Amino acid sequence: MKLSSFLILFAATAYAASSELDRAATALPGYEANFTQSFTPKGFKAAQVESGTVLFGTLPMMRWTYSKPDEKLFVFDGEKSWFYTPADRQVTVARIDESKKRELPFLLIGDPAARDRAFALREQKQRGSVVITLQPRDAAGMIRTATLAIDPSTHLLQRIEYADREGNRTRFDFSGYHRGALGPNAFQFTPPPGVQVVNAE
Repeated sequence: MKLSSFLILFAATAYAASSELDRAATALPGYEANFTQSFTPKGFKAAQVESGTVLFGTLPMMRWTYSKPDEKLFVFDGEKSWFYTPADRQVTVARIDESKKRELPFLLIGDPAARDRAFALREQKQRGSVVITLQPRDAAGMIRTATLAIDPSTHLLQRIEYADREGNRTRFDFSGYHRGALGPNAFQFTPPPGVQVVNAE
């Protein structure tokens, strides 16, 4: 294959992947889904499994409510995050800059410019899903590789998985999509009285 033909093919593939992610970013807001998170540390075969529900707003606005095995809450408003653990009566507040977004691939779905700066995209079809591989452009970054599976009929996320430079693997599986309740404060968090607030900004 001539170099020019290869470059055209590569550009077309990257454009298709980008377009599918853009469709997902448009489809997700307003939906709530069940999720299962599996974290497999380097050198281990058994995964640590957690589950709960996630509410999607205009990305990267999200609200992750963990129910098993322990209750906890992650809230992202696009610029700030809150991580609340009721058992510890503590909430950690942090600013979400571009470097942190690169470490959490699901935060980049709704930000095409940042996504394309951080990752090269490749798309393929597998068993009825559109699977998009995100390869980091910065070899020194935290993420080594990430893949997203999208339902081509609804453009909703089915799965996100990624490996970090330490060799740990994280996977999110989504199911049971339904329209959620998007109240005015869905993507804000006010700490309950007596809760310790830790600023990690």
